Amino acid sequence: PTHPSTNCTSTMGKVLWRLTVAALLACASTEQLLDEEILFHFDCAARCASLTESDREVLNNLYRTVGCDDGPGHPVCSTSPEQLCVGSCGGGQQDMTTYLPGAFGSGSAGVAKQQVDEFSAAVAAHHQCASRCSAEGISVPADAPDAASRALEVLKRCGVVQLPGAYEEKRLDRFQKALDVLRSKEKSYSKLLDTKQLHDGRSQVYLPFTAPFSSRETLGVSDLVLNVLSKYFAASGAGFGIDHVSVLTSASKSGNQSLHPDVHYFKGLTVSVHTALRDVSLDMGPTYFCPCTGEALTREEWPASAAIKMTILKRKECLASSLVPQLTKRGTVTIYDGAMFHKGLENDSDRDRPVLKLEVAAESFADRRNYIQMASPAAKKQVRRFREAMGPPLMGDKS
Repeated sequence: PTHPSTNCTSTMGKVLWRLTVAALLACASTEQLLDEEILFHFDCAARCASLTESDREVLNNLYRTVGCDDGPGHPVCSTSPEQLCVGSCGGGQQDMTTYLPGAFGSGSAGVAKQQVDEFSAAVAAHHQCASRCSAEGISVPADAPDAASRALEVLKRCGVVQLPGAYEEKRLDRFQKALDVLRSKEKSYSKLLDTKQLHDGRSQVYLPFTAPFSSRETLGVSDLVLNVLSKYFAASGAGFGIDHVSVLTSASKSGNQSLHPDVHYFKGLTVSVHTALRDVSLDMGPTYFCPCTGEALTREEWPASAAIKMTILKRKECLASSLVPQLTKRGTVTIYDGAMFHKGLENDSDRDRPVLKLEVAAESFADRRNYIQMASPAAKKQVRRFREAMGPPLMGDKS
């Protein structure tokens, strides 16, 4: 490096860009939580945050090549240039010095010592955040007098919150009866059944836009849940509406999923609202979470969060403490950000684990994400009806 107090990597690109990681380690004030792998991903993210206009044009050509001008069909179309850059860099298949020379070439600015120190602090903060969420838990009783404010605080901090008792028991009984009736209509049920989108012994059936499924309360969105969702999305200045709703079943003896976010984008764009349709014990494979994960939308926080994300993707394990609810009671509503890393654990019991899965999205993100691309025509028709009735700004509430 030219000088560790000013810039850690600017001259290394002349030899081999990947060698900059050693310079970053030398630059770090503390190495306790930093290693070559995570610093490699931070170097990627920090450089990708400084794309030149010529770099952006290279990436814009890729968007055009995969057909993004014609709609959101390809997953690449919903990513930002910075995210596309980080994926290319972290994958290790591209010579970034020639692919995006403005950010990675020998004439690029590189990564300064102050940036490395700030990243070190961000990683330490991530560990502290995850440890607190794991130790204190994420449960907020729905009947607590300050449930909405407490739930919002936990959701913002941890990325996930559980609300025991948020779905009224008698209403849940009515939902179950209606679901049983739907299952008894084999032809209609089979048209709404999806066994392609999910893996490891999971399947889902899209719900039809008919009573009682056509009310937001039946979908798990009580006044309390609506309050939490509206304030969570309001933090980024966005309204929200339904993406899709289904009943997801993890069959008995289904396998352990790989760690993943539901969306490879930013926090605050899509949120899952899952209602337990029966008590979920540890042997039934509850959802395993990596608290405090997901890419930040703000420019200042994004490189650190992107580096943490890429490290988790490569390691296939949480970077810090994990969280697994030991028992989720029937009627508990779990709300989590779709950018958060999680996985369904192995269902080692002799019982299926069904959940009512509602996903809501900011503004037009449901169309951009295009989750239902692989769904059947019948399922797509029902999803469109839900979106028309329960779109932004507040799931159909125009007030």
